[in-house]
Amino acid sequence: GHPRYLEIKMKKLIALGVVALMFTGYTSAAEDLTTLARPTVRGGASNSQIYFVMTDRFFNGDTSNDEGGLTGFSAVTGYDPTDYGYFHGGDLKGLTEKLDYIQGLGFNSIWITPPVKQKYVQGDSAAYHGYWGLDFTTIDPHLGTEADFKNFVTEAHKRNIKVIVDIVVNHTADVIKYRGDVYSYSSMSEYPYKDCNGKVFDPAKYAGKSNFPKLCVNKSFPVPPIVSDKNKNIKAPAFLNDLTNYHNRGDSTFSGESSTFGDFFGLDDVFTEKPEVVAGWTKVWQDWITRFDIDGYRIDTAKHVNPEFWQAFIPAVLKTAKAAGKSYFPIYGEVWDTDPNYTAKFVTDYKFPGILDFAFQAAASKYATYGNGELDFVDIFNQDDLYTTATTSAYGLTTFLDNHDMGRIGMFLQGNTDATADQLLQRDQLAHALLFLLRGGPAVYYGDEKGMTGTGGDKAARQDMFATQVADWQSEVRIGGSPIGTKSAFDTTNPLEKTISDLQALTKANSALRSGTQQLRYAKNGAFAVSRYLDKQEYLVAFNGRDDEANLNLPVSTKDSKWSLISGNASEISASANQVSLKLPARSWVVLKADNQFSPTTKLAITLNKPVVDIRTSENYVALTAAVPGNDFNEVTFAVREKGKAWQIVGTSDRRILSATGFKDGLYRVYLHQDKYKKGTKLEVVAIVVNANGERLASALQNYSV
Repeated sequence: GHPRYLEIKMKKLIALGVVALMFTGYTSAAEDLTTLARPTVRGGASNSQIYFVMTDRFFNGDTSNDEGGLTGFSAVTGYDPTDYGYFHGGDLKGLTEKLDYIQGLGFNSIWITPPVKQKYVQGDSAAYHGYWGLDFTTIDPHLGTEADFKNFVTEAHKRNIKVIVDIVVNHTADVIKYRGDVYSYSSMSEYPYKDCNGKVFDPAKYAGKSNFPKLCVNKSFPVPPIVSDKNKNIKAPAFLNDLTNYHNRGDSTFSGESSTFGDFFGLDDVFTEKPEVVAGWTKVWQDWITRFDIDGYRIDTAKHVNPEFWQAFIPAVLKTAKAAGKSYFPIYGEVWDTDPNYTAKFVTDYKFPGILDFAFQAAASKYATYGNGELDFVDIFNQDDLYTTATTSAYGLTTFLDNHDMGRIGMFLQGNTDATADQLLQRDQLAHALLFLLRGGPAVYYGDEKGMTGTGGDKAARQDMFATQVADWQSEVRIGGSPIGTKSAFDTTNPLEKTISDLQALTKANSALRSGTQQLRYAKNGAFAVSRYLDKQEYLVAFNGRDDEANLNLPVSTKDSKWSLISGNASEISASANQVSLKLPARSWVVLKADNQFSPTTKLAITLNKPVVDIRTSENYVALTAAVPGNDFNEVTFAVREKGKAWQIVGTSDRRILSATGFKDGLYRVYLHQDKYKKGTKLEVVAIVVNANGERLASALQNYSV
């Protein structure tokens, strides 16, 4: 944080008198607090390997649907394979035909762009991407039929591949106009909402509640919304044709209230605070599960929707999935922000099982490109504690290197203009090693395995896998290959495909690399290392982003073991009692597996520290920390109770923090959200450590006053 920001926060804290702490250290002999211990939450995401496909750009399995059943110019049909802003012909039959290809790369989930029926053309572009929905109950005819979609899902399931559908609830296609063509944002302070009787109200006070005021088109909004006769019933389900079910405040400026109440680039912003909207959307996305047997949702523009919507919607959808026999139904939100202080709330408070990890993306692309920024990883992984609750953890995040909006990893890597073609390939391979070997569930953007690059984000990053008719794409640089020309990417092979499928096979055979503990070990001079650990097996994973060899001495917890190289390359590997030394070539990684099983070597002990407000958290959370001697793998569960009430689990930490600002190295940490308690509430806190042999020990209690 900025020093001035911290100074203001400190003044604010002192003024609030928040830092009221009292401590004692006693335990009641009558209760066995070690029974409160819980394993760290893993969630299914860490075992998901996702392939993200833009259906229109993948493979054309049926040319008869290229124009969506329409005839005429591209302005009508939306189809023009020579223009990168229009439909190109990829469809569900084509995707089904290429399932073996996707499976061969090692993926067990496919995330597809929204398949719902679109408003085909808006402005100078078409809805090939799927984010301009009109009819949310059916499949867009450019992609095929409902039968094609069902067949795709069935065929994916035969290969044990989950189908994750990209969905949008924040907005629909742009159909609504405003009287007088007033499209700039109208703020609520100047133009508050009014009910049908003209009475002013604040929607935040009624969000999701059944007594939400009744709205009228001509009385409730800053500028009355209008729609042409032709478009009166163009959307489905019917609730989306009710103009009072939209915010109707003009275009978002992406700051302040407009971020949730404004139209996203003119798209009709849905009034997600209204109970009929919550009910309408919930039914739409429950029906997709029961009708089409799909397996998960990626939720677009999640940060632009009010939290109360998610708190109702997500549990209802998960309940339907569970009833359909889907015990793990991934739901991850697009929260485009790199500050875990902000993004973690979607997981801890807004009911998202996971989100897309933009902080990881920023660190990984920078490190892979320039070989520096290893300390960014330390920051991010220490802040994983912000995601820890009794039911959630950062292991449930979906990690990625790039996407269809920001551009491809191949494009970012080309920012390193000093790198040769061979070095760019090595850096691309290094990027994928970061993605597959660090915590979270990896998502790969289609075409990255073919070395696609591009010249920007959005339209420029949505290349055809089949033979392209876009001239710029024919001549574009490909990492690990040559420009594609008029060939299909499926007719070429790229070294990145082998890198990805090898990493997939490695993590499948060594599950600690996917869902095991991740312990930070080292970050210095362009090198970065972690241990991954599960079921008494430790792995050491090290990366060197620099253009010269790194000599590394890395601490490990498995004592007196030899270590076998199972991925990457390193020379002169040697091990002493609790350290591994190795030489790591430029732009490379290594995975070493301990030959010995891990067993604890330190007598179990635990000290629960005084709870302290961590002023680096945006909500002034209370850091609960415990010291456990030695360097063994342990899990530490933290629990609190109000005097005279039952214990509540705060969360379980399975790793020690390293170089975390304001904290000693080696502590286990979780955060107590004190905003959930009334000021002055008196709490008791306990920490329970469990070692790899299952031995348990509870700390002395600490008292804390909120």
